[in-house]
Formats: sequence, structure tokens, C-alpha cells
Amino acid sequence: MTKVKLGIILEDAARLAGRDSTFNPIPLGWKVLAAMSLNAGIRDLAAEKFPMMQRVEFRRYRPDWRQGVGYRAGNEVWYKTDYYRAQKSTAANPDGSEDWKKLEDGDVAAFIEFAQPWENTIIDPGGLDYTAFAYQADPRYNPAATPISGCAMSSLGVLIPSPAPKGVWVKFVPEFPAVSFSDWAEGTEYAPGDVVYLESEKEVYQALKATTDKPSAESDAWQSVRINREFQTYLTRLVAADFLTEDQGKYQTRAAAASELETLHERYIHGIGSRRAKVGRFC
Repeated sequence: MTKVKLGIILEDAARLAGRDSTFNPIPLGWKVLAAMSLNAGIRDLAAEKFPMMQRVEFRRYRPDWRQGVGYRAGNEVWYKTDYYRAQKSTAANPDGSEDWKKLEDGDVAAFIEFAQPWENTIIDPGGLDYTAFAYQADPRYNPAATPISGCAMSSLGVLIPSPAPKGVWVKFVPEFPAVSFSDWAEGTEYAPGDVVYLESEKEVYQALKATTDKPSAESDAWQSVRINREFQTYLTRLVAADFLTEDQGKYQTRAAAASELETLHERYIHGIGSRRAKVGRFC
């Protein structure tokens, strides 16, 4: 699936507002506005639950037991085929150990955290349809798979109603990194999750670990942050509207962005028979 650089959206939006970055650098204030607009627009796209933004993963409610890790009393883990609860501080294997109590299905609070520390992908709460979130079978390869009914959001995450299976396939929109057009600065140490902009490449990067390295496609410390090309027109118009005044066509451009979002909905949601996730944005 083709993705577009966020710097291209920034520069195209500036051109719509009458400023060509080839001759006139984009002001810092515009970059801040663009980041805010993109973050809001991407949240709205996630709320629509477009199929190309979703992914399906198998999740359990507790992390796998790991050798060499010290567990405290009350910690719960998944081991082989069951969940276990530590009865005291231990690093022992749950196999036959009195340090661990094997849990029955009803003893486990079944919930999927939005950010499970043992998983790589964070779930965007705004991109969830709780009526079609959890499945007992992989819905990607089983058109007849029926979602588990009764899932609900809580402070813990998404609760899976009892009797819950030992693990579920979940369908969700991953959390998109918070966009920033703050220029990368040489010599600065960046923490995991930090987002920077490399104007020479028109590329936004997110740090995967603590680093002072310059972002690049070859670096294992950085990953590029891009968006599906299908959303380029909508996001470009949305950003451009924030650059324009009323006299320059701010509201007409914002209406054009709303129209583009409706077109995307008709093409990718209505066209496959799904219900509308969210309606109404601009007056």
C-alpha cells in the first residue's frame, strides 16, 4: 500500500495557501499549525475505521512467563496453555511450582489493554468499534467469524465478557505517532517516541530508541512516519485551511476537505456495506 511523506502534505498545503517553499521557507508557526491539523485529521480518519488503517492481531490478557524475570506476589502470566498467579516473589518456572497458582478461566479478569507493554503495537481507543473488536477466530481468513458481543471500554482497556476465551483476535486501528515538524537537531539526544522533521527529505521520523544519530531509512534507531496516499488530498486541504484567512477561502477549503472525507467514506466504507462510524464535522 503506497504511503506519502508528511512533508509533502505540508509543502502542498503551503502552496495552496500561496507560499511555495522552494522560494519562501515555511514559517515555524505554519509548521506548528500543520502538525496540529494533521494530528486532528488523522484522529478523524481513525474514528472512521477505514479498512486500510486497521490491523488484526492475536492478544492474550497477560504477558508470557519469561525465564530469569523476578515476579512479585499477585503477578499474573500466561504459561504454555494457562494463566498463573504468583503466590509469592519468585523466578521459578510455573511447572509444578508451589510459587504459582493455576487460574481457572473465571479467575482471570479478561481485558485487552490499549498499550500492553509486551506488545509492539498500541491500540488507538478512538479507532475501535466495540461491537466488532474481539473474535475467537482470525477474521481475516474467516468471513463467517462472529465478533464477541458485549465488549466494553473501561479504565483497564477493553473488557471481554465472561465466559472469555483464553485469547482473542482483535481488530483495531493502531495509534498513529503525534506528528511534529520540529527540525532534527544535531547533537540532541532523542528518547524513544520522539518525533522530528528532516526537511531535506520531507520526512517525519520517530525515534525507536534513545539516539543522537541523524534519522535515515537505514538507521535502526528511527522509523519514517507516513500516511496512506488515499488520505493525501483530504489532509492537504485540511492543513491548507488553517493557513488561509476568511478572505483567502479558509471555509471553502475546509468544506472541500469535508467533501473529500465524504468521498473516502463512500468509497471505502459505504461501498463495502459497513455502517458509518462517525458523522458530521463542519458547518
